[in-house]
Amino acid sequence: MHRLDAALRAITPWGWTLFAVVVVGLVLARALGWTEALVAAVAAAVLLLGAVPWIVGERWARARIGLSAERVPVGADALALVEVSRPSRAATPSQVDLDVGEDEVVLEIPPIDVGGRVVRSVPLDTSRRGLRTIGPATIMRTDPFGVLERRHRLTESRTLVVHPRVVRLPGGAGGIVRDLDGEAAAERTADDVSFHSLREYSPGDDRRLVHWRSSARHGSLLVRQFEPSRRADTLIVLSTDPREYDGDDFELALSLVGTLGLAAMADRRALRIVESPRTERGEARAIDAATRDRLLDALAVLQPEQQLGIAATARASRRAAPGSLAWLITGSTVSPRTLRTAANGMPAGVVSVVVRAAVGALPARSRLGDADVVTVGAIEDLSRGIGQSRQR
Repeated sequence: MHRLDAALRAITPWGWTLFAVVVVGLVLARALGWTEALVAAVAAAVLLLGAVPWIVGERWARARIGLSAERVPVGADALALVEVSRPSRAATPSQVDLDVGEDEVVLEIPPIDVGGRVVRSVPLDTSRRGLRTIGPATIMRTDPFGVLERRHRLTESRTLVVHPRVVRLPGGAGGIVRDLDGEAAAERTADDVSFHSLREYSPGDDRRLVHWRSSARHGSLLVRQFEPSRRADTLIVLSTDPREYDGDDFELALSLVGTLGLAAMADRRALRIVESPRTERGEARAIDAATRDRLLDALAVLQPEQQLGIAATARASRRAAPGSLAWLITGSTVSPRTLRTAANGMPAGVVSVVVRAAVGALPARSRLGDADVVTVGAIEDLSRGIGQSRQR
């Protein structure tokens, strides 16, 4: 059935006209004895049969598609490279058609010697993040009279991934607070790496913690006490509610997520990134951040399609280990009340920083309860906003 369907699709309108001549001519020749009708039917049949060898049999060309890079950031140069070779003495096509997304690009192919090859390059659109499908490359095979035609596929498709744009942040910016092992906590302990003060010796204290010089001056035993450190694990909470974004705010928000995520990776901090849950009682959905490429690949295809905003997402993220630092990423249309609710949704002891993506806005920082609110108008403004937050 598939072969029959392919054969019928290969017949052009002119070919169907010849087929009708064959049928009508045979009918008239048999019914009325018209010799002219028989001659016309035979001539039309010869043209139909003579066209078959032109669209079947040996390949006229071979081709393969290459990409200058499989992953590029928004706005970067990218090329599709189509190599066409002539494997035999069969005539090569004068053009190759290449599908680029929903468009078709026609590549002019010059005469090629047997065993030779030619390469054509096609600039690719990287103005928006997402996936770009390149290919397949095809040729149209037809006979000299245009009776039959068949599109022959030379290659499979390739995919270009256009990542959101990211920038490099200063070392430690992805965690705001940086010491030898993590973020200092308010409580005190007798065993850690960050020295805090001395206190009187109590029965049961480890004798190795006795500070002998101070004890000699003080006249009694003094032991060291320390600030316990917690790893500055990073949680990034992204709202994918389209109502919280205006214009290209969401594109900027993804750039913020990518930039902060890569900064945490560079600092070797534990990283968890979540987006809006599907339902009010659902869990915040994790975004794959195992590696740089997997994170940016996930962000390349993420769309603002959930109806739960930053407050609900922050609340849903509490059900897993929240980390010690939470970045709450949302758009420019969110009210201060909602931002406060989102920041208050984090567990006690978690440092919350709300980042508003507002394309074109002047960079600004404000305080909302216990959380910093940083407004970013361009991805380059993020470093300045973080610097101001760290100085508080």
